[in-house]
Amino acid sequence: MNGDAVFWGSIITVVISVVIIIYLGFKVSKLIKSDAEKHNS
Repeated sequence: MNGDAVFWGSIITVVISVVIIIYLGFKVSKLIKSDAEKHNS
């Protein structure tokens, strides 16, 4: 039972980490695009 809790906890942690990484990637790409547009204009 205890091992099961550790197993699910680690899976949830990995899923949350992936979601955060994807979210940050979108944020960074938006910043890069807006920065590039400012340089072009």
